[in-house]
Amino acid sequence: MGALLPYIYTTMWFIIGIALLYVGIKNKFGVTTVVLSVMFIFMGVWWLIDALLPKIDMLQGVYGWIFRLVIAVFVLASALCYLQYRKKHK
Repeated sequence: MGALLPYIYTTMWFIIGIALLYVGIKNKFGVTTVVLSVMFIFMGVWWLIDALLPKIDMLQGVYGWIFRLVIAVFVLASALCYLQYRKKHK
């Protein structure tokens, strides 16, 4: 199961990202869903690289810090988009 788990995570992140993008565009939720869906797709790509290149540990060390920083930027950007949306539609 250990060798299969990274691929399961990769698939999960891609499914969440594509589903969120589809629902966001269909229901016109705005920029927030697009930012979050891009974040999940980025996570899927990162986990896929981690699974395909076992010699490079993409979730530890410098690569882990880069991953966490990029995710933090995505979360902050989506929070700002959401707050702007709430302010506009209040």
